[in-house]
Amino acid sequence: MNFSEIKPRIYNYLGVKGIQPSPENDELIFSCYTELDQIVQFNYIYKSYAAPPDFLQKQPYTDFLAGTTGVILCATTIGTVIDRRIGRLTRTDLSRAIVLDACASAYLEARADEYEKTIADDLTYRFCPGYNGSSTDDLKHIFRLLRPEKIGITLNKSNFMLPSKSMAGIIGIGKSAEKHCEDCIMQKKCRYREEGKRCYSSEKTL
Repeated sequence: MNFSEIKPRIYNYLGVKGIQPSPENDELIFSCYTELDQIVQFNYIYKSYAAPPDFLQKQPYTDFLAGTTGVILCATTIGTVIDRRIGRLTRTDLSRAIVLDACASAYLEARADEYEKTIADDLTYRFCPGYNGSSTDDLKHIFRLLRPEKIGITLNKSNFMLPSKSMAGIIGIGKSAEKHCEDCIMQKKCRYREEGKRCYSSEKTL
């Protein structure tokens, strides 16, 4: 993965914490990214359906999947090693922990985006339970059908995934769709929007 391409995503996460571009921060980010790239354990699992499973037969999923020819359930993670490393740094070097955490979040999203391009050409973006008023309880349905435990992801009673740098959601097949802010559940209290940014691209403004 090209560092220059992922760096804007990293700064996007860091901007919410008040960390702005500078030569010193560039150096720290590159150091954290280099470390991260050596210890991540990227895994991705997915399953395709010609028709949406029953739990998707409701809003907002029906709107999201309108015009698609199928649906993918997916889950991805970069493993437990990075969680342990961030945890240790939180106690010894908080600044580096914050930067490494941002690098890990950006890395997970970028690697997932990259992997999904190998699945099919005409796909929507990932829609994860919790978006646009959907319930995180729907993660239980994804876990039941997909069994991401196979790649080391578990779901606790609070619908929190472990390792923490993990994602699970749905992707529409046969329709192109890009992320946007209009129906995001976080819109009214989004710190990115307050700064004139979007969570999915630091290079775009509102």
